[in-house]
Amino acid sequence: MMTYKEYTDQKYNEIFNEKYEFLLQGRNSKSAKIAAERRAQHMAMLVTFESAYEKYADSENAADIWYSIYSAHLIRKVGKFDSSKLNEEVIDGIISGAQSWRKCSGHVFEHFVVNYTKDRLKKYNIMFVLEKDLTTLIHKGKIKNDKIDDIETTVRSQDFDVYSLVDVNGNLLVFGCIQVKTSIRDRVGRDISFSSPIMERHFWAPAVVLDGTYLSMPKFKSMVNGGGKNKYKENGWHGMYAMSNAETDDRIYFDNKLELLIEHAQEAAMKFLSARQRLDHYWKASTE
Repeated sequence: MMTYKEYTDQKYNEIFNEKYEFLLQGRNSKSAKIAAERRAQHMAMLVTFESAYEKYADSENAADIWYSIYSAHLIRKVGKFDSSKLNEEVIDGIISGAQSWRKCSGHVFEHFVVNYTKDRLKKYNIMFVLEKDLTTLIHKGKIKNDKIDDIETTVRSQDFDVYSLVDVNGNLLVFGCIQVKTSIRDRVGRDISFSSPIMERHFWAPAVVLDGTYLSMPKFKSMVNGGGKNKYKENGWHGMYAMSNAETDDRIYFDNKLELLIEHAQEAAMKFLSARQRLDHYWKASTE
């Protein structure tokens, strides 16, 4: 059996090459090649992580699998290189590869969270959707929240990555605004300023993080759970769900298969529909 690193390297390149040729459709212009590469690498990252995580989730760390795809991406951009023989061309390629990863990987992980939870959420009549898909549903008149919720303004702000919807007799209601990050370091100081007000408006406000390494630090613990002496006295999210490198601690949940996220979504939806005023800043899911 291949190691996860061997598997992700092979899978990433297989998917990228297949999708790139398909998307390019024989065109040779620079713009066509750039567009095809962007879409192909997004699909390669997503399909590789979905496939590798399904295959290795019980034995390997989610973050390790993710970073092995980053390695495969860099090698595709630069080629295999000897670190003792770096030159300007190789360094420029590494920088370019790192930049393209940063631009693309966050959106890939958002897409993964939506796909990974989709089938399991169906039994609760709940769905997670990307920002662009919620925008489409709004334009089609499918979202039935009260006007006071002002969902359109919230979506236009681009402060959240994924939204949770509940289907009530064919009517779709947005009940949650979710921040999805590959690392807790990613703009988290900025993101907390968006999650707190949305909780005050009685929406569910969780966060999902792939690599929760920094959640062991007091600063980040108080960001999530509250209790800080001078700053972060109140919880910054209803819950933060880490797929790797974290331990459950109050509102921080180690949730490698996002099972708790799904159960808590169901509980939040019920509270939103039955006693929304109680879905306040301090609300906490009871299922653990």
